[in-house]
Amino acid sequence: MAGLLASDVAVVFLVRALVRLVRDRGVLGPEAVEFFQWLWPRGILWGPRLLVALVLSLGIMGAYGAGDRRRDPGRVLGAAALACGLIFYSVAWQGDAGLVLLRWVTLVVAFGAVLTLSRMLVDHIVTRVAPRVVPIRAVLVTDGSEDWLGVSQLKESAELGLSRLVPVAVVTTDGSSNGHSPLRDMARLILERKADTVLVTGPLGDRDFAFVVDTALASGCRLLTASRTTRLVGVEPRAVRISGRSMVELTRASLQAWQVTLKRLVDLGGATMGLLLLSPFFVTIAALVKLSSRGPVIFGHPRLGARGRLFNCYKFRSMLPDADAILRSDVHLYRMYVENDYKLPAERDPRLTPTGRLLRKYSLDELPQLFNVLLGQMSLVGPRPIVPEEIDHYGHTAPLFLSLRPGMTGNWAVSGRSEVGYPDRVNMELEYVRQWSLLGDVAILLRTVPAVIRRRGAH
Repeated sequence: MAGLLASDVAVVFLVRALVRLVRDRGVLGPEAVEFFQWLWPRGILWGPRLLVALVLSLGIMGAYGAGDRRRDPGRVLGAAALACGLIFYSVAWQGDAGLVLLRWVTLVVAFGAVLTLSRMLVDHIVTRVAPRVVPIRAVLVTDGSEDWLGVSQLKESAELGLSRLVPVAVVTTDGSSNGHSPLRDMARLILERKADTVLVTGPLGDRDFAFVVDTALASGCRLLTASRTTRLVGVEPRAVRISGRSMVELTRASLQAWQVTLKRLVDLGGATMGLLLLSPFFVTIAALVKLSSRGPVIFGHPRLGARGRLFNCYKFRSMLPDADAILRSDVHLYRMYVENDYKLPAERDPRLTPTGRLLRKYSLDELPQLFNVLLGQMSLVGPRPIVPEEIDHYGHTAPLFLSLRPGMTGNWAVSGRSEVGYPDRVNMELEYVRQWSLLGDVAILLRTVPAVIRRRGAH
């Protein structure tokens, strides 16, 4: 608790210090000074008021609770949204509502991201220090298969000091319940190894399980049991009670309502900031495209979105106006286009303009997709949008692939892009959908810039 409070206080002062560096000291240049003086004038981020609002909101959202609550991105972002709402509520009725909303969104995104990262750091420190301070000494009861929970992984984590749970003994059952069962040694092991916990890591018969429960209770030990779903990818077990019975609910993390809301809030904040900061580039690129050839500056290409809905994916035009006619007029070129998953290498594509080749080389043609993000058709991070013909590659996994909005960048996009073909691309995109997390999105965004600079697979 004290560590979390200290880290939250540090976050408040860190964000305020960063704003001051840009606004007052001009570390990013005069343009940034002017922008930040307009967006964050002096006095609006008053430290004591901001700190009280943030700590109060984190407490209300349960972000100081036990277990994973302290680093739950939904609780942290919700607390940031509530704190910023408390700060801006009074001024929202006095000035420009649009400006107040922009300030609220940018502050929520800033505090949400920094708070989440700081709590990850605190959690990392705790996992390093806590095993040496108050370790959980556990006797593991397993059937030997490691199908539910890997005993070897638990031991390795404990040896590396990465887990509070320290296995002090392992009892491997043989499925029998007679007098020769290995379980008969459990009480002695608990006493000799000074264990305080019994962890069941695999399936047991009813009689064996009853024996383990009785022994744990008689020895004064806490009894924990892993779930069959622990080792399954893409599901997250959660204990619930229905009609007085305890059950395990399996919920795909990427479809939980608060996570979808969190992802959308980050998309709105990121797209808004991106359009504001990149507007000079938009004007320059638009002029170059217009001068390179006749036709619209931005065009929309039909792509599959969430739930299979078609939408126009916006791009800066990089091709000649009659690109489709050029492609279909050459039988060999069109066959290559289809066989290469509806793409052509830049050096073999006669449809590209000189400006278009440059835009494709550095993925600058993708920037208008920020408008798709604002419209809710795309996300900043997600599976890359595909043309309808490509959905056949996903087979029975197509509904899973289409369960999230497509992204401007994604797992496949930063891992080789066009150099990685099907079916490897399917595996990469589905891995992202199954294991979605806010931190995963942050990691992909951080990998996007180096990937664009290296130009690997960009054409």
